[in-house]
Amino acid sequence: MARKEKYAVIGAGCGGQAIAGYLASIGFDVTLYNRSSIRIKPIQRRGYIDLTGELKGRGKLSYAGTDIATALADRDIIMVVVTANAHKALARKMAPYLRDGQIIVLNPGRTCGALEVEYILRKSGCKADVIVAEANTLIYAVRVIKPGVAAIKGVKKKVAISALHAADTARVVAKLRAAYPQFIPAASFLETSFGNIGAIFHPAITLLNMDRIRAKTPFDFYTDGVTRKVAHFIEQVDNEVQDVANALGTKRLSVTAWLRSRYGLKLSDIYTMIRSNRTYQGIKAPTTLNNRYLWEDIPTGLVSIASFANAVGVRTKAIDTLIEQGCSVLNRDFWEEGRTYKKLGLSRKTLIPDLRNMIGPNRAAA
Repeated sequence: MARKEKYAVIGAGCGGQAIAGYLASIGFDVTLYNRSSIRIKPIQRRGYIDLTGELKGRGKLSYAGTDIATALADRDIIMVVVTANAHKALARKMAPYLRDGQIIVLNPGRTCGALEVEYILRKSGCKADVIVAEANTLIYAVRVIKPGVAAIKGVKKKVAISALHAADTARVVAKLRAAYPQFIPAASFLETSFGNIGAIFHPAITLLNMDRIRAKTPFDFYTDGVTRKVAHFIEQVDNEVQDVANALGTKRLSVTAWLRSRYGLKLSDIYTMIRSNRTYQGIKAPTTLNNRYLWEDIPTGLVSIASFANAVGVRTKAIDTLIEQGCSVLNRDFWEEGRTYKKLGLSRKTLIPDLRNMIGPNRAAA
């Protein structure tokens, strides 16, 4: 019998607790790391995570705490489940403790997460031969009821994943298969990055419902928040992302194709598909505009996409509008904070050939 992979899960938020709990519940050796002790201490005391909802079970952890060296030691696969604007700092923190052969999976990477993590690892002096990969979305719709109890509202049928270097993707998928057969290989990290569905949904729905959020009016984020007007704007954003993807020579799923593929919905218009998605029902809107749908999805999603669009000469009027509104609402300069191609070590002049060289040829798993 083949040895089971050992997992580290980085981040004890909703997604991290769900992934750690599920992996441990099906028999994997799992460590769980969190930067702050406040969130991890109750899980330390319990020693396990309970799952309710679509998945049920109890997962006993081999370690839960704030020591990243302990969490990463002897791990085969590192599942990173933190907000994407924490990827850079996390890469610096992990760099001294990584070893040859480990696989880092960003859940999700948002836009160019794998590129940023590998770039920062190398700048931080990491010499370990690791694979960095990114999923284009979190596999679960999940909320934490209390620390150590994760309620799974839905599990996606498929999640696209790609290693930074395409030749490594098949190996990543093969290593994850025993735990997550839902992961399917994307052609390149550009496909997962420009298939960043959170960047298309979250800022648009939040900002186009800002009056309701400011008024503290409770509503379901997707099923109430997506009116026909909002759905039309989401379609505009989706079309602009497609234009950028086309200019970069990468394929991606449209919003409607993504909803059909990931949730098994009947193909229709965006408004109908979002409102008929049972997994989205009951997901409440944030009660403040100062939430990750803006401060994560704008700088690590929309700004990244707009940056690449600017480099290849594609206009992104709807995307730029959302970025400007987000900057105004939160009084932050997301253009400056954001994950741009320049901050990833890329140049406008050689952007496309550099990306092609980085992706490299694809090949089957060894």
